[in-house]
Amino acid sequence: MSRKNSVKILTIFLIASFLSVNAFADKADEYLKKMESVLNQGKDATFIMKTVLISSDGRTKERVMKAYRKGDKKIFFFLSPPGVEGVAFLSLAEDMMYLYMPAFKKVRRIASSAKNQNFMGTDLSYEDLQESKYTDKYDPKIISETAEEVKMELTKKPDSDASYKKIIMTVDKNTWVRKKAELYNEAGKLWKEMKGTKIETIDGYPVLMEMHVTDVLSDHATRLIIDEAKFDTGLSDSLFSKRRISRIR
Repeated sequence: MSRKNSVKILTIFLIASFLSVNAFADKADEYLKKMESVLNQGKDATFIMKTVLISSDGRTKERVMKAYRKGDKKIFFFLSPPGVEGVAFLSLAEDMMYLYMPAFKKVRRIASSAKNQNFMGTDLSYEDLQESKYTDKYDPKIISETAEEVKMELTKKPDSDASYKKIIMTVDKNTWVRKKAELYNEAGKLWKEMKGTKIETIDGYPVLMEMHVTDVLSDHATRLIIDEAKFDTGLSDSLFSKRRISRIR
């Protein structure tokens, strides 16, 4: 084979490889966006959920929350027990987060530097509660794929302020619900595991009804169980404000 033909074949091979890699990357982006669309599905959503805190020795504490979502705005409000009743967390765009504590009758801003701290004893951080736009903070790559699910590695973008260095995520391809996630800290150690156990269709939307979150480093866990879900009820934009979270019921 002549040198000229060898160069031509090598060039064709490199171009084909480049196109294949880019097509695979585009597919990963597409999958991640589909998962995001489920996280943000509906014009608005309202949930009543039970959280069960599980200590390393097996002791449990139960709490009940009500959550509201509209676009990228979210509110989490404790209904019980008395010790936390009335506590509310408001998440707006661009890392604007606020916490209302009834005992102090004051709304305080949560600094971006504190967003990796756990929310009210759960194993979910403020960032976990806020997160809905993974495509802004992570670059996805497909690890494996079947007809039923896809496993992806999400790597933190160089300019991202995300608390996790990477996330290994498994997504159900029938519903595009996130079934499992492994979250790694900046040191590359496994920090948390999230596992979904039950998916139901409500108002035409797939909903993850139960999730188990384990903080591997502290050996503490939280179960979240959705008891009620409603979509497209016409929530007002004015609900998602600092002024309103102290009066939510």
